[in-house]
Amino acid sequence: MKKFFLALLLLVVVIGLVGPKFAGNSFNNQLDYFAEKLSEQPFYKASIEDREQGWFSTSASLVISLDMGELAGSMNSADQDALSFTVPIKAQHGPVLTQSGLGLGWVDWQVNLTLSEPSENLELPEGNAFIYSAEGIYGLLGTTSYSDLVPALTYTDPESGLTFSTTGWQGNARLTTDTFDYESDQASSFEVSVFGTKVASVENMTVKSDIEAGLMQTWEQSLYNGVATISIGTMSFVNPSTSEETRLDNVVMDLDSDYDTSTELGDILISTKIASFVNSTFTMQDLQLDYAINNLQRSFFKAYQKMSEDIIDSPEQADVIMQAFLQDSVLEQLQANPELNLPQIKGVINESKFDGYANSKLVDVQALPDTLDDPAFWAEHAVVDAKLLVEEGAALFIAEMTLRSQLRANPQFSQMSEEDKNAIVAQQSQATIEALVQQGLLTKIDEGYEFTFTMENAQAMLNGNPMPLPF
Repeated sequence: MKKFFLALLLLVVVIGLVGPKFAGNSFNNQLDYFAEKLSEQPFYKASIEDREQGWFSTSASLVISLDMGELAGSMNSADQDALSFTVPIKAQHGPVLTQSGLGLGWVDWQVNLTLSEPSENLELPEGNAFIYSAEGIYGLLGTTSYSDLVPALTYTDPESGLTFSTTGWQGNARLTTDTFDYESDQASSFEVSVFGTKVASVENMTVKSDIEAGLMQTWEQSLYNGVATISIGTMSFVNPSTSEETRLDNVVMDLDSDYDTSTELGDILISTKIASFVNSTFTMQDLQLDYAINNLQRSFFKAYQKMSEDIIDSPEQADVIMQAFLQDSVLEQLQANPELNLPQIKGVINESKFDGYANSKLVDVQALPDTLDDPAFWAEHAVVDAKLLVEEGAALFIAEMTLRSQLRANPQFSQMSEEDKNAIVAQQSQATIEALVQQGLLTKIDEGYEFTFTMENAQAMLNGNPMPLPF
């Protein structure tokens, strides 16, 4: 029994003394890997500098630079200097941790980011010098928990008079080797103003995500299983010249990503819902727009990133690099029958409804055409199914908005009174809709108007009637 306790005591001593060294090595390896992966992204360079690694602690600086010269060159702009900032990192090696309070774990790390040069135009809470802070613990079971914080702050640009202010941001995350969950702890708000006049604001924004991939895996895989939700209580925009405000209430964006390991194909769905959209001209309610891309290949994203990097490194070879990308990766992606769908389009405009969908996919592509802008080739391989039902009031409103946009450039129209403008727009809007019905572009039904379009094997049908293609 005495030998057992001596062995147990020896084990505890070994873990307590040797464990910190292994924990420190693992943490520093992860820092190096993170910097390496960030440097693989276009325009970015990252390195670990001023590192001091001891038995029980590590201090280092993550230096990140954005090559503005390369970025400007890619946009045919003038050369600019690199933008660089330093992220100081401090870590304690476990298993007994005291840096953020007494606890057990392999590593306790902290990041506190300050401006390299204090600015009198930046207002921070009293006693707070950091513009971003984060702290986390890598636990004994291989799970990392961390929280991050952006304090309430206000920045004013003295030249433009533009002011950005926020109530701050606070979130928490939990990471394993193959999961990454993040959630904001409290709703945050943001406001932009010019010389004291508000021009835009976002109120009560929250974020929640649940990803079935580790943080480093997301760098490499591009596609994975996961869901995320961004919720905003209110968004508003003010036209400085007219003081007209546009307000959006209860905005929710849901993102859903699925990856099938058996087919090695992924799907992405982005669903945006807005409870109300209001300005002085109209009111829209219960808006929903779903956007889906299906049958995506991980290899296509990797190849696209490599192509971008190769063009940046060898711009004189851009045409050759692009052609190789098209013949290899783009063709392979097209052979997976990709889909671009709008499965749900609906809403209410001034108490008048519209509802529809628009789905499309490419099928049976075996080789690329000699010229990519050959419409006959894409029509032969495209399958399209679209339908839109618009009630009378919504149809008239859409026609009026279109006509106003077209007539705005007419000098005679701009000189008319609002009463005369409204009369002309109302008259021409109804005439425009009737002309579209006579031309077969719309179908009159009891609820209002309907539009349907299908195409397969270069055979198109518009509102149930054959439609000749212009090629």
